[in-house]
Amino acid sequence: MAGDVFMGPVGGCLGMGKFGVVNANHARMDTSSAARCTPKTFGHGFTGSLHGSSHGSKHRKSHGLRARAGKWDELKLWQMGYRQELLRSFTMLNSLALCSSVLSFFALSDTFGKYGLAYGGPISVVWGWIICSVFSLVVALCLAELLSAFPTSGGIYYWSWVMAPVRHRTAICWMAGWLNLLGQVAFTAGLEYSLAQAIAGVVYLQTGGPSGTGVRLSKTALFGIVALMLLVHSTLNSMSPSITAYLSMVSFFWHVVATLALCTVILCTARHLNSFKYVLTTWASDTDGHGIKNPVYCFLMGLLMSQWTIMGYDASIHIVEETVDGENAASLALVGSVGMCSGLGFVLLLSLTFAMPSMYNVLNQDNATGGHGAVLQLLWDVFKQKYDNGYGALGLAYIPLVGLFFCANASLCANARMAYAFSRDGAMPGARIWRQLNRGSHLPVKACWLMAMLALLLTLPCVYNDLFFATVSAGSVVALSLSYGIPICLRIFHNKYSFIPGPFNLGWAGRPLAVVACFWIVLVNLPFTAAVCHVLYMHVIFNGCTML
Repeated sequence: MAGDVFMGPVGGCLGMGKFGVVNANHARMDTSSAARCTPKTFGHGFTGSLHGSSHGSKHRKSHGLRARAGKWDELKLWQMGYRQELLRSFTMLNSLALCSSVLSFFALSDTFGKYGLAYGGPISVVWGWIICSVFSLVVALCLAELLSAFPTSGGIYYWSWVMAPVRHRTAICWMAGWLNLLGQVAFTAGLEYSLAQAIAGVVYLQTGGPSGTGVRLSKTALFGIVALMLLVHSTLNSMSPSITAYLSMVSFFWHVVATLALCTVILCTARHLNSFKYVLTTWASDTDGHGIKNPVYCFLMGLLMSQWTIMGYDASIHIVEETVDGENAASLALVGSVGMCSGLGFVLLLSLTFAMPSMYNVLNQDNATGGHGAVLQLLWDVFKQKYDNGYGALGLAYIPLVGLFFCANASLCANARMAYAFSRDGAMPGARIWRQLNRGSHLPVKACWLMAMLALLLTLPCVYNDLFFATVSAGSVVALSLSYGIPICLRIFHNKYSFIPGPFNLGWAGRPLAVVACFWIVLVNLPFTAAVCHVLYMHVIFNGCTML
């Protein structure tokens, strides 16, 4: 297998093996010359007699341009010290669709009540989403600029290695890589748990629910659902890149069309709509539930609802080696997915908040839906108020459920690519196994199943202790955002020889935006790491993973 033979330039620093076919320092110098070239000029040299001249048909011209872009991608990858091993078949739309799936705002179905409404009410929900959306877009722009300059699946840790001071690059690279990898595992585990909770809620309503005959799934059954979903997602991600692309496109259109339909039904069904004053200015914190009395700290904790949803947009980074014209397409997809998620998510949150009949019912664990998700209870209340029967919510409950299924599937896909890239550089135990690609599909199948197993193990305590789910959610946000912040911070202080912008660059605004992004990452992480009830668990997890 290809993965048995080659190891990238970072591998020599992280432990296993020597440099690959390209010396690392030579690769960095070559990147500067590559930046002065373009895919167009390169196509006349390296690609040879590719079809695509003005004398050919329109189809042949398109095929020729795509082939030239693919060859340029391979050369750019070679200059960074890697060889093209994954199949490069994704378009910009495929990359956008997959990244948008990871950023699914249907993940709000569980955190809308636990964090949004509980830590500040409508103010925390609406304004927290706006604030997180704006700053997340700034972070995405900074990452997109780095991705355009260094389009490799390793992304986060590779950029850190290139731009860090030579003396400290190994430690910084190692830290960035493991934070990103473990954050992704925690993120996938949280999504799978949320999906299982959504399924449990539908089962409860479908079997009678509020009438008293509803079936409450046991904790063992809930864990079984998580295991089954991970099995399905691992299988789907082990079949072929075309299936991954197809599912991503279905997910993309589902999130757009189904969300707009859901918002329309909610607003049209609601018997009474809340006022703008209520939606935009009402502060209602569940102080008895979480014990936080300081309103500022409470609001910052409420940001977890929004930040956990708008997280994981590094998915476009990890599939860049499978994306045609990656230095352009993947960067645009990264920024576009954050913009799309922020916009549609805001529409959904406004619809839910305007139509919400009772915030007390949504937060009450003994409500009609048995505490199986705040959004499900809100939908029940809307139909109950209008028709004196809430079972109309059952049909709408499948919309976020399907969205969560696609979201968890896409998250595992990105997680597998990151594990493959990290193993390719010898930074993981058993790297020789995990960096292997399937001969038929050219997919990192073994890495995919490894990440699924780790996510399953991390989900186990979540099923039996709700506090652990809060820890996993906060931990994934902390780990992923810190991993984003490391290369962005290095971007501020880099020397002119370690970073040469790609086609997507921010120009003079690059450094100021990087400063803003770093400020936001520090600010948003403070409340999550300082919360006493969470930090004890987080220390155990982090120290244990560090020892491994």
